[in-house]
Amino acid sequence: MDMTVTRTGPARPADVWRHYEHLDLWTVWAPHLTNVRADSETLTPGTSGVVTALGVVPAAFRVLSVRANLHSWSWRVRVGPVTLELTHDVAPTPSGGSRADVSIQGPAPVLLAYRPLMGWALARLVRVGPAH
Repeated sequence: MDMTVTRTGPARPADVWRHYEHLDLWTVWAPHLTNVRADSETLTPGTSGVVTALGVVPAAFRVLSVRANLHSWSWRVRVGPVTLELTHDVAPTPSGGSRADVSIQGPAPVLLAYRPLMGWALARLVRVGPAH
């Protein structure tokens, strides 16, 4: 199944992108992610690691592509036998804020269960301030 979740908010696209680009900031806007360990501090194609969701669910990941000039990146995440592919995009809105989209491919039951968490996280992401 394919699913896309979109949220808009007042944050500048550059600030939203920085919160994607710096892996140590993921837990700021996506509080369901309680830990991020990776072999790079920033988004780079080939970066791999483990994110821990809800304090107990480890998910191995590998960054597939990063197009910083387009504020777009993709990754593959595996939890046990389940694999998801996610593509994240950030774009400016006419009001000066940003729109964040995530397109996800994976098993329908997993995507339907994950949709509320992803919507919540994206809603927080498009409201972030400048990263320090």
